[in-house]
Amino acid sequence: RGFVYRGLKPVYWCFDCGSSLAEFEIEYADKKSQTIDVAFECAEPAKLAAAFGLPSLAKPAFAVIWTTTAWTIPANQALNLNPGLDYALVDTDRGLLVLAAVLVEKCLARFGLQGQVLATTKGEKLGGLNFRHPLSRVDAGYDRLSPVYLADYATAEDGTGIVHSSPAYGLDDFNSCVAHGLKFDDILNPVQGNGRYAADFPLFGGHDIWKAVPVIVEALRNAGRLLATDTITHSYPHCWRHKSPVIY
Repeated sequence: RGFVYRGLKPVYWCFDCGSSLAEFEIEYADKKSQTIDVAFECAEPAKLAAAFGLPSLAKPAFAVIWTTTAWTIPANQALNLNPGLDYALVDTDRGLLVLAAVLVEKCLARFGLQGQVLATTKGEKLGGLNFRHPLSRVDAGYDRLSPVYLADYATAEDGTGIVHSSPAYGLDDFNSCVAHGLKFDDILNPVQGNGRYAADFPLFGGHDIWKAVPVIVEALRNAGRLLATDTITHSYPHCWRHKSPVIY
């Protein structure tokens, strides 16, 4: 009668327990994380220009995301924008940047850039556009597209107004990607139960995900896709037994 069903979703996982955790087994504590602002190059510049009401683009264009979980970037499969938010196309020395309009000034200050807004448009106009994984030119294993999905959980409260989506490692990401047609079997899930990337995972195979963060940051910097990085202390879910940080 439809009361019971079998599904799939990301769950809390503790590397020390080696198992999943229920909500009540989670407690919050401060954790230091390295934040990153990362540029995803537009794979369809003509469509992006049209979405902003421009005849063409004079420079390469990038959607910029901000995240506190750099270790999820290698498993990125999409970008999420809010359909009701205004987004700006900003001309800078690092190319044309797509940012939430209300965050342009704050973002440029964080990036250490000067910029001029060329045009604005609603997020709904950007749905379906394809961008390239930021490491696509570094290793063939990342030569894939990140489509834009429209989702209300992308907000302009902080960051850039654009949320990068690794569906194996976040509930909102998972729900958004599946709702937009991503099949379960196509979800990238390279992190093993012991907290290391699978041995055959491109560039970062075998690395502990926490220790891999500076390696990932350096790879993004060398690829010209890192716009800013900082270290913050924030509230983060931990295992109530081991007092260690958990992941989805």
